[in-house]
Amino acid sequence: MKIALVTACLAGVAHSKMAAMALKKEAKKRGHEIVVEEQGGHKIPIKLSQDQIDGADVVIIAKMVKIAGQSRFEGKPVLDVSVNKAVRNPSSIMDQAEELLN
Repeated sequence: MKIALVTACLAGVAHSKMAAMALKKEAKKRGHEIVVEEQGGHKIPIKLSQDQIDGADVVIIAKMVKIAGQSRFEGKPVLDVSVNKAVRNPSSIMDQAEELLN
């Protein structure tokens, strides 16, 4: 499975990065490909390309605040979760993402 992940918290420093790390680790453990865009602090240092979005089977949005550019994911299965849940229980988030495709 190919996953596009967007994380967003107020500052974009701690929670976004922790959620991204936890979900990347879980995705790789399961043999999934994952690309990440971290948002926060009014910055998007690395933005997902349209090719990455088009190639994704599912989009996971782990957020504490509204993300920028959500309309880019129209037509894709989107799992919207809290950053805190992604940090605490990434295996549950990955289970839910896999279920979206079944």
